[in-house]
Amino acid sequence: MKYQVKEIGKVRNDGNGAFIQLEKEFIPGLCALEGFSHINVLWWFSGCDNGQDRNELQTQQPYKDAPEIMGVFATRSPARPNPLALTASEVLDIDFANGIIRIAFIDAGISCCAINC
Repeated sequence: MKYQVKEIGKVRNDGNGAFIQLEKEFIPGLCALEGFSHINVLWWFSGCDNGQDRNELQTQQPYKDAPEIMGVFATRSPARPNPLALTASEVLDIDFANGIIRIAFIDAGISCCAINC
């Protein structure tokens, strides 16, 4: 079975902080989002989408007091068979006309794949 992920926007950063810029066709999906304090953003570690990183299954101790070797599924390592990530972000402001969601923080700088409240 093959899965396909469709990019719906990009994570951006400017002088005012982080935001998600949706593709125009997905802007209607923002309707009623103002009723939520946070969104879940699924994103792709595009910088780790290569053969070497996709074959990484174990990593050296990623943080103090961790085991010396850990499986990548027990870490937040971007090197993994499928470089997907999930981040919960606080919604600060929504520009419905331009498809922009201002967020407090996100540990991504890559394409958004999906947004859920």
